[in-house]
Amino acid sequence: DPVWLHKENFLCAFTAPELLATLDTEYRIENPGNNNNNNCDNAKRLLTIWNRKLGRSSIPVLGPVDMACLSGREETSRYFTELCGRKVQCVVASDYSIDNFSRSGDGDTTTTDRLSNKHSHQFGNTSSGVKNNKGDTRTIHIVNENTVRELSKAIYGKDGDKQHHLSATRFRPNIIIDDLEPWAEFDLIGKTIEVVPKVVEKNDIIKKNRPLRFRIVSRTVRCAGVGVDPLHPELGAVDIPKLLAKHFPQHGPYLGVYAVVDNNQAGACGGTLAVDDAFRIVT
Repeated sequence: DPVWLHKENFLCAFTAPELLATLDTEYRIENPGNNNNNNCDNAKRLLTIWNRKLGRSSIPVLGPVDMACLSGREETSRYFTELCGRKVQCVVASDYSIDNFSRSGDGDTTTTDRLSNKHSHQFGNTSSGVKNNKGDTRTIHIVNENTVRELSKAIYGKDGDKQHHLSATRFRPNIIIDDLEPWAEFDLIGKTIEVVPKVVEKNDIIKKNRPLRFRIVSRTVRCAGVGVDPLHPELGAVDIPKLLAKHFPQHGPYLGVYAVVDNNQAGACGGTLAVDDAFRIVT
């Protein structure tokens, strides 16, 4: 069973916010869904990193490297080890299937250097999934943009400039929602929401009775990891938990909610989420 580890064990925005804010990253998947007979994912999972000040027109400081390959993960480990001056090990969220073996020339059994497509769990910064999703640590972080605007106005005033304001990306969400009253996302905890696609593709017609649903499980407690704006690291750190408690004591150091994909209800399934999709409350 997966065991949750605190984010202090990882090189991340919590342990090195200023350092990581100097980097601009891109992660893309090529040829998804092309699996071989050994349950091995043949998709390329390409990571590219640039110096943020130099921009993406400059030569990448790393990559693109294929994170689905052992060689790519080792190259990434070496880069971050040199960058931060401490030993960094690149870990993965997919397991190696017992069927996912290859034979070397001398007859020894060795694991293939590509990932299994049997996803076991994700490395997250919260134990919400373990506590609220039967030990499954895969959670989705949702942030309400209007809540962020409300907090930003409280800190910088309603006339904050382009730099002195809070953006939703600072809080590292998987999904940003709008057209919802500030803090109303907390009212969704314990409820299930269903995605309403803005555009229905032909392949989605057969899934019209099998919508993508999320179950909202808990609020997101904030920490020092969101103190530095990755888009404007030169502005320095801001104590977000302290400011949340000061301006909105009724909510404490919380902003955002965690959700899990709901596959328990009849007709529900996983799916694709796109920009400008809407959602409705199911239960």
